[in-house]
Amino acid sequence: MEGFKPRSKPGFARRATRGRVIRGLLSRIDELEAAQVAARRAQDALLATTEALRASEERYALAMRGPNEGLWDWDANTKELYLSARLLSILGFASENLHTTSHDWLELVHPHDRELYETTLVDHLKGKTDHFECEYRVRDHTGDYRWVLARGLAVRDETGRGTRMVGSVGDITERKLREASLKASESRFRSLVATAASVILMIGRDGIIQEFNREAEIVFDMARIYAIDRHWTKVLGDLETAFSPLVDAALRGEEVRDHEIFVQRPGRAPRVLSWNLARSEDCGASVVAVGTDVTRRRIAERGLSEANELLEQRVTERTREAQAAQHQAELASRAKTEFVANMSHELRTPLNAIIGFSDVMRLEVMGPIQNPRYTEYIRDIHDSGSHLLEVINDILDLAKVEAGKFVLNREPSDMRAIVNGAMRLMAERAQKAGVVLECRMGAGLGMGLVDPLRIKQVLLNLLSNAVKFTPEGGSIFLVADCGPAGITLSVTDTGIGMDQSHVARAMQPFAQIDSSLARRYPGTGLGLPLAKSFVELHGGTIMVESVMGRGTTVTVVLPPEL
Repeated sequence: MEGFKPRSKPGFARRATRGRVIRGLLSRIDELEAAQVAARRAQDALLATTEALRASEERYALAMRGPNEGLWDWDANTKELYLSARLLSILGFASENLHTTSHDWLELVHPHDRELYETTLVDHLKGKTDHFECEYRVRDHTGDYRWVLARGLAVRDETGRGTRMVGSVGDITERKLREASLKASESRFRSLVATAASVILMIGRDGIIQEFNREAEIVFDMARIYAIDRHWTKVLGDLETAFSPLVDAALRGEEVRDHEIFVQRPGRAPRVLSWNLARSEDCGASVVAVGTDVTRRRIAERGLSEANELLEQRVTERTREAQAAQHQAELASRAKTEFVANMSHELRTPLNAIIGFSDVMRLEVMGPIQNPRYTEYIRDIHDSGSHLLEVINDILDLAKVEAGKFVLNREPSDMRAIVNGAMRLMAERAQKAGVVLECRMGAGLGMGLVDPLRIKQVLLNLLSNAVKFTPEGGSIFLVADCGPAGITLSVTDTGIGMDQSHVARAMQPFAQIDSSLARRYPGTGLGLPLAKSFVELHGGTIMVESVMGRGTTVTVVLPPEL
């Protein structure tokens, strides 16, 4: 029996193996259930964390929606860059581009700002700065660049290396534009101050000189290194008495305008400065003082004043001389008027006798004149005397007008009767001269408040001139009418006419156009000037239109109230 070994039964072995497998399966099931529980717990924790993160992002997004800022999150290892929807909205990009890379973002940075951006970022990642902060330009969806302020903070590993950065980007374009505008304005202001022809001082509330321009340096001979940050009395010592009240007044808020101060510096010409001071906090100074050099103006004013005084003296002298000359002219005019009146009287008396006796002889009142030649002589004596009397009357009338002593005798007069009377008197003369005399009167012509004798004399003078200067075979046309402008009397002839240079001369008493006409057409030259005087005494006007070789038109217009 020794050495026997009993054999196991096959059924028993199979049962043992199956038991081990079942125990193994049960152990794995327990492990799986434990893993599932752990996974569910991890998932729940992840969901809670995700929800918390989402809520946190929503709260931050709401907080950032007011300010013009967005968020970014950058993984330094993967270079992946997360941009918030708000940040993309600021730049005008679609919100689908939330995830990008740092390289893509760098492409948006202005080429001139990339070096600054990268240097600032690297310095912070290396721990050289406590936080990342950089102002630079970024291209938006339109291709334009906007100024942004980027801030961020690095998350570091155990070695201190930055592995992640989180921060914000804010749009500061408007601020930058304002700063640029302010800088340009300040630059212009400084340029104006530096180049201004006036003295400009900026004095602090404590009296310290804060700024001054080149003109102040020249006028007061003060170097910048010596004057800046010193009390103004130490720099402008000799002006303290005159200038101090102005500064005090400006500090009280009073406006100081055009206050002149005399400035004298050793070795310099004296100056007069007109000061304007005002309190101002905008320029960092309590008082801004502007002094304008008015020395030349004062010298010019003094010279002008002296010139005015001299001119007034000369004017006074010339006035006295003019008054004396006027007095002499008045005496001469009076003497002339008296002479003309006396001579007219002296001439009228014998002329009246000559005309009267020639009439008696012409009418043969005392008996018949047998010799026909005597009859012709008597007619010549009568005509010459009558013509001379007309000339004397014209001279006397003109003298009275010039002396201002002529008085019109206005009365309601029939203008048609005046025109017809003048036409009748001129008809015989026109017939003898071989010219046609015609007249047309408008339907509106009626009564007028005029001196009938003088208006008739005006017409006779105009018609007489027309007959005299119209060659045989010519025509003369008189038109009389009344309209809104007043009474119009117009005489047109087809005579010799004259050019415009002779029209003004024809209006002067005793004037003749030239000597040849004086010989061919004798006369005193008083007809037109006397007609002009009578018309102007009525308040009317007279106008002469003439063309050499074609004729003349003289138009008289009397005011409608006449």
